[in-house]
Amino acid sequence: MTIRIWLATGLAALALSACEDGPRNESEYGASTGGFAVMDEDQAIGRAMAPSPAPPPPPSIDAAAPESIERLIAYRYDYRFETPAAATADLVASHQAACTDAGADQCQIVSANIYDDGRGAVSANVQLRASPAWVGSFRGGLEAELETAGGRIQNQSQSADDLTSAIYDMEARLEAKRVLRTRLIALLERENASVEELVQVERELANVQGEIEGAEAQVRVMRGRVSMSTLALNYASRVEAVSPGAFDPLISALTNVFRELATGLANVITFAAGFAPWLLIIVPLFWALSRWLRGLLKARREAKATKAE
Repeated sequence: MTIRIWLATGLAALALSACEDGPRNESEYGASTGGFAVMDEDQAIGRAMAPSPAPPPPPSIDAAAPESIERLIAYRYDYRFETPAAATADLVASHQAACTDAGADQCQIVSANIYDDGRGAVSANVQLRASPAWVGSFRGGLEAELETAGGRIQNQSQSADDLTSAIYDMEARLEAKRVLRTRLIALLERENASVEELVQVERELANVQGEIEGAEAQVRVMRGRVSMSTLALNYASRVEAVSPGAFDPLISALTNVFRELATGLANVITFAAGFAPWLLIIVPLFWALSRWLRGLLKARREAKATKAE
């Protein structure tokens, strides 16, 4: 009997609580609209123009199954070769030709430079963007090609940049902006919209379109890095040592003597060339001074001769 009384009391309390919540919920949503608040036209436009909620983030890459997520990784390969000076230019041309022959969809030459210091040392660097399949084929035959040319791989390194999260996040944001663009276009097609509302919607639509185009460009660039790996090739020539001859010291001494003589003669010529313009002033001055001195001496001699008589 006591248990029945407690059960009846509990049911009565629950019914009373439900009755109290009913008016509160009705006041929140609006009794006259059957549970929904009434919005005027400005509020409807504002809500339509409000940014759509961002889609849920992509599943965690670490927690997802390997087959459910595609890893988007950009690879970079760096090589440094030591090659004979005479074979460096031909080796660079061979690698460039291999990339060109593969086609632009498989390999692209980003930059290529070659340097010759005039003393037998040649260096070069070539940067390529190529598909993973072409890079794998190129790397497979690289060591044998260098051995044939008399060179070797001095240093090589590989790095990877995981762009999976960045690309998926950018694409999710891009999809949200496309949904917002669709909603704005629908607002422009309303027949009862005012000019002010249309101007505001068109302005917002232009901003959204610009953001979409920028995001699409970023996605294309990042996916391009994934589809085409970077390959940096650096060449440094090896100058072959030559043993000195028996007459090299004598030849070096004679060369130094002639070099010193030539240097001295060059200094004399330089001095003469710099002093020659002054002769146009010094020679007339010296001639006038000598005539004046001769006239002065002649006058003194005549004066002494007159006194002696």
